[in-house]
Amino acid sequence: MTRLERLDIDDIPESYHYLFTDEYLGDRHIFRVWAHNPEILEATLEYLNTLYDQLTPRTKELVILTVARARGARYEWHQHVDIARDKGVETAEMRAIGGGDFSGFDDEEFVLLQYAEAVATGEVTDQIHAALETAYSPAEIVAIGLIVDFYVGLCNYVAAVDLPFEGGEFVGWTPEDETIESLFA
Repeated sequence: MTRLERLDIDDIPESYHYLFTDEYLGDRHIFRVWAHNPEILEATLEYLNTLYDQLTPRTKELVILTVARARGARYEWHQHVDIARDKGVETAEMRAIGGGDFSGFDDEEFVLLQYAEAVATGEVTDQIHAALETAYSPAEIVAIGLIVDFYVGLCNYVAAVDLPFEGGEFVGWTPEDETIESLFA
């Protein structure tokens, strides 16, 4: 049971209803909790959309999945397994991230995943940062770091309010295709 009530659309000021349309957010538990403060919900989503526009959808999802795994954040992992499928992340790649094995990724994504994990755990070294600079521009590095930072905070917040999963049971850190299909059909 979540520690903050998930509001129904009728409990949210009408001027914010557009946030909950399929074209914008859809109906995710986290947003229904944030709706207790719709101004912050709206501003946070604008900030996130600005960050998201800085990277490819696949890159963004790889970063988020890596942060979720590094933080042991089951809710975020569960959500983004579903989202990442539509952004070009293969199930085998998700299983690799979930198992902590980045070796199957090309050099650019390998260093991206190492960097995301290092930022999420507070263990960035000069070597990891230098490797990232060979593959990404300074503007991209800022966006990557801020997405990691946002999702570290979000992982902590979700744990604090104890959000349940959408779609039932946890998909697992190394999900099988059949499990994903059954939970997110």
